[in-house]
Amino acid sequence: MVAGLSLRAIVLFIVVVLGQIGGSVLLGRTAGFTHLGWSLLCALIYVISFYCLAVLLKEGAALSLLMPLMAATVPIGAILISVFVFGEAASWMRLALLGLACVIVAVASAV
Repeated sequence: MVAGLSLRAIVLFIVVVLGQIGGSVLLGRTAGFTHLGWSLLCALIYVISFYCLAVLLKEGAALSLLMPLMAATVPIGAILISVFVFGEAASWMRLALLGLACVIVAVASAV
């Protein structure tokens, strides 16, 4: 248990974040939702992610905490995948500034 969170809540949050990153990464493969297979997979991943988010909220997790944490972790995960897996160009300055922005969002959520 971390900071009063149950293991279930932590796992659900991880599924939410990985689902949001996975869905975002798959958006390009959907070709504007014209490729049926990739579109269905992308939609399914988002549905699972949002379901887990809804369960977290139902069980009492604070939306005011979850959204900033997601706003900090999802972009960083998607950026890392796009740069290191798909080979997209990104300068170290761009990555550093985006990382700093995510850190600021995470810190602001704790204030």
